Amino acid sequence: MMEKEVGGRIKTTESSFRKSVNILLPFLIYFVVHDLAQVLLIFLVHISMAAWGGAFGEMMAEKSATVNGFLNALSLLIGMAAVWPMAYRELKWAKVWARGSGSADRDGRGRKIAEYGLLIITAISFALGVNMLFALLGLTGVSESYQEVAERQYGVAFGMGLLIYGVISPLAEETVFRGLIYNRMRRYFGRAISVIACGVMFGIYHGNLVQGIYGCILGIAITWSYEHCGSFLAPVLFHAAANAAVFAVGYDGIVRGNIVTPLNCAVFLGISMLGFVASWRLKHNL
Repeated sequence: MMEKEVGGRIKTTESSFRKSVNILLPFLIYFVVHDLAQVLLIFLVHISMAAWGGAFGEMMAEKSATVNGFLNALSLLIGMAAVWPMAYRELKWAKVWARGSGSADRDGRGRKIAEYGLLIITAISFALGVNMLFALLGLTGVSESYQEVAERQYGVAFGMGLLIYGVISPLAEETVFRGLIYNRMRRYFGRAISVIACGVMFGIYHGNLVQGIYGCILGIAITWSYEHCGSFLAPVLFHAAANAAVFAVGYDGIVRGNIVTPLNCAVFLGISMLGFVASWRLKHNL
């Protein structure tokens, strides 16, 4: 038996252990299925290379970064599929909760288009500004693990990279972190704690210090977009726009080196702050 509290939390008789299991189990399932799928796919690729050899093997070896990126993307989709039934139920619950709390979306179509357009601009400027800040502070240069990850990411073909980092990765990760983990946290602990905790978990998920700090900051902003817009489309768009912008700007080393300046960093961060404020004012009819 559950009842809604004033702060938006749901009062429940579930134990703390049960709550922890409900929050962490989807991530564990996603992580295990993703890793097993990746191992299996790599194994199948090696078998195909051994069987066909020749030109096919040479091509696969030459484009190994792109192939590995594609295999990881498939693994992300398989991991997402494993938890999608749970995520679908949580997203349905979130809509019911929004209607019951009076926060359901009643905005017109034109207003929603303007809201999402502003959200995309905010996401792009925020992601670029924070990345430039990290580079200017020297954080990206001192982490070997970050350099290795960046080398793999920028080693894929440009079009494939946009598909992986701008579409597949945001959809899969948002299904897990906002669709499942955040909605369950929100039900148990309320908005403020859950926004921060979900952002921290998203940072830890990235596996190295630099990406972890960035992921935490970005995760909090993404979760804010979900709360702000009241639609699962919002965090997916925010995440996709941020990833695609960082990948596109950073893909060419010369462009990346020339664009990272204190002035550009300040401009992008300033635009993002204005975007957050404008989004809030638009939502609250100010």
